[in-house]
Amino acid sequence: MAFGFHVHVGLADREAAIRVMNRLRLWLAPMLALSANSPFWLGEDSGYASYRTQVWGRMPVSGPPGIFESKAEHDELIDALVASGVVADSTKVYWDIRLPKDLDTIEVRVMDVCSRADEAVMMAGLTRALVRTCYERAEHEEPYPKPRPELLRAAHWLASRHGLDAKLLDPEAGQAAPAREIIEKLLAFARPALEEGGDWEEVSALVHETLEHGNGANRQRRAYEKAGRLEDVVDMLVEETAQGTT
Repeated sequence: MAFGFHVHVGLADREAAIRVMNRLRLWLAPMLALSANSPFWLGEDSGYASYRTQVWGRMPVSGPPGIFESKAEHDELIDALVASGVVADSTKVYWDIRLPKDLDTIEVRVMDVCSRADEAVMMAGLTRALVRTCYERAEHEEPYPKPRPELLRAAHWLASRHGLDAKLLDPEAGQAAPAREIIEKLLAFARPALEEGGDWEEVSALVHETLEHGNGANRQRRAYEKAGRLEDVVDMLVEETAQGTT
């Protein structure tokens, strides 16, 4: 009931993948705000833009990961979690960004499922560009902010609660700012990688369309407000999804 939109980006160097995780975790909250698409739960408006995130947060190991100095430190923590019995195995560590055990990828899993194909393209393009940007900055040993995990978790909750109307943590300034401003900063941060991959025009246009017209949660609520019927929300989602199929 609560699976999300997961993007895998290939990176065989596991030590480099750890360094990417350390940097990419700063951008998880705006990625959630962009993709929030689960306002309803058990037939009612939950009050959240992404209630899926709240359901998923009930798992013992979820949300933004901490900072790791090395792959060995990362693996030691995973082993300790398994040994404690809190998770059955490493696949049950449900961080919003993680290193799969059997794949040489970085898996970003903070996003809600997208109802539009264009939104899926937008989130996949942003994810790939973020991984590439963080990788290149790590290779050059560029410094990066290291906010306390409590601040990242607070931003994560706010993105889940308010979506694009949230105030999130500005990774560079270290203070709260409107989600739309943080998303513009995310886009600027990832722009060189998006341009190099030939994705800038499409992805930036989709991001700005979302900022102007709202994310999936906004559309679901607008559909519901017309007549107060969840059936209208379902019809809208079916139509949106069908438009993206060939």
